Order: sequence, then C-alpha cells, then structure tokens
Amino acid sequence: MKNKFFKYVLTVAICVFFVSCYEVNEEIEIKADGSGTYVTKMDMGQLIDLMQTFAGDEEIKKEGLDRVVDTTIFWKSLVDTAKSISPEQKELLKDGKMNLQMNLKEKLFKMDLNFPYKNLNSLQQLMSGKATGGQGLANAFKSMFGKGDDSTAPTPNGPDMSDFAAIFDVTVKNGSITKKVNEEKYKALMNRPEMGQLKQMNTSGMEILYTTSIKLPRPAKKPENPLLTLSEDKKTVTMKYNLLELLDNPSKFAYTINY
Repeated sequence: MKNKFFKYVLTVAICVFFVSCYEVNEEIEIKADGSGTYVTKMDMGQLIDLMQTFAGDEEIKKEGLDRVVDTTIFWKSLVDTAKSISPEQKELLKDGKMNLQMNLKEKLFKMDLNFPYKNLNSLQQLMSGKATGGQGLANAFKSMFGKGDDSTAPTPNGPDMSDFAAIFDVTVKNGSITKKVNEEKYKALMNRPEMGQLKQMNTSGMEILYTTSIKLPRPAKKPENPLLTLSEDKKTVTMKYNLLELLDNPSKFAYTINY
C-alpha cells in the first residue's frame, strides 16, 4: 500500500507541477514561414522535499530515484505506443523531446520540453495545452524509473498545466495571437474539488512564477494588456505573472498580439 501511495504522490506531483514547481518559462519562436519551436522550461527543485517527506530516503532509493539523471527522452518513442493519445496529438508531439536533470542530493530537478512545429495551427494546439498534459509526462517517467509493475500506480486526476491552458481559447493566425477566456471551461475547472488546495496556496501568498516569451518574425504593435512588454526591436513579447492568480481573475491574462 505504501508503495502504491508513493507512486501516486510521485505521479501527481510530476504531472500536476503546482505543489512544488515555482518557476515555469514558456518560450515560443515563430518564423516567417509559420514554423517554429514551443519550449517549456520548469524548475521543480522544491519537489524533492515533497518526495522525501512522503516517502523517505529508503523508499526513494528502492524506486531508483536517488540516482543522478541527466538525459534526453524523445517523444516519438513514447507516443508510438501510447493508446490514450489521438493520431492528431501523436503527430503534434512526435518530434518533441524532454531534457531531464535530477539530483536529489543537490536539490536539482529541471525539465525542459521542446516541440518543433510546422505551421501556426500546430502552435495553436501547443498553446492550448496539447503538449503539457499529465499522461505524457507520466509515461516518460515510467520509462525512466519503471520496474515493470507501474500498472499498479493510479492515474492522476488532478489539474495539470493543460487544464490551465485550456481555460483560454487560443487563436493563432499570420499576424495575430489571441487568448480569450472560455468562461464555461473556467467554471468547470474551478468546480473541481481538488482546486481547493490550489486556492489556499494562492491566498497564502505562494507564487508560481510563469514567464511567456514570444519571438515574432515581425515587429509587434503596442499590446493593450499592460502585462505584456515589448523588446527594443518590438519582435519579442513577454509576460511575467503569478500563475496562481489565474484562479481568481483569468481575464487579467487574456491578450491579443498583432504583428
């Protein structure tokens, strides 16, 4: 029972991020032909304390999590055999890769997700959360630390990054990017019982620092949202905020970028 509970805690923590992930950097590059890269960089060093609290050093060592990891996982090896991913999502993710660094002694836990895309429609899907759902990351960690009995681990039902991305309707066209709050999805997310803990985190003053940086092929016009800043050449748009504030006022982070 303890082993199953540990696996549940580990999977939820990895896939949900929010308990201990204090810094997320979303980096988007759009080239003139509509192709580009979508990168998410996460620093989850605080997750190590959570794992040690719930499991203890003996259980962590038993699961093989005490070893130093510095590796790259290519998503094609995961999506080819995944049964819970649609053909469209497989096509979207197949060229992606995940760089993982993990060292418990040094409190190091970093994860970089890198997805090249061929057109603006693919970028629209990526910005809508298609690459940050928990199941794909769970499969990646099973491939890293699985011992053949991972089917006993419960599938996490908590909110992950894709759930937060999904409360926005994203439209990406040649010359514009728009994120608009979908009130129905937002209300559905907030009505989920597990959101109570995240609300408490927000009211307690905890922050999850989230930075979005979009490199454009042409200069952008001055955005209306004051949270968006332009680089000197006006080709890079940046937004920095506390992700937990989405719980109270998601419209604050909606925007339209014209370039």
